[in-house]
Amino acid sequence: MLRTFFSGLGVLFAALLVFSASFLGNVAADLYRHSGEHEAVAVEITRELSRTWKLADIEQHYVADARQELLPVLGADLDDLKPLGALLYADNVRVEMRWSRVDWQRMLSPAVAAERLAELINRSVKVSFVGKFAGGLADVTAELKREDGRMKLWRLRIDSREKPQPEEYPGRRVISHA
Repeated sequence: MLRTFFSGLGVLFAALLVFSASFLGNVAADLYRHSGEHEAVAVEITRELSRTWKLADIEQHYVADARQELLPVLGADLDDLKPLGALLYADNVRVEMRWSRVDWQRMLSPAVAAERLAELINRSVKVSFVGKFAGGLADVTAELKREDGRMKLWRLRIDSREKPQPEEYPGRRVISHA
């Protein structure tokens, strides 16, 4: 009786492992299959933002959690990035997913494994590219998450490679009193 119980428990555990591996494999395969679409979404969102450099223009592309965090600054202009101008094209596009052998070999702790597993289940993707803007180059990184059956923006980072032009500095003024 006890032997039958443990045998049944072992079969149940093995079935659970097979089901979990198959589920995660299907999610990873789906992410790889749609990587071109993820790339297009990230480039299009960046292009839309670069038209006016206002966060309010891309508000609908953010996932709900990120949109809530951005509410206080949605009306702000991105004055530091305005000199870049409009996005002309994207080069060196890389779509990164957390389901690669290299990432799992560099695992340092169970917490990192849990985070990567959560990103896989949530279908998180990171798209990086060099953007050629009308005013110069910038490194763009967009993190996308699945929400309501679509990939939406979680984070967007744009680092301009162009040096900011110094403001008109009148030089040193010497005031002398005799």
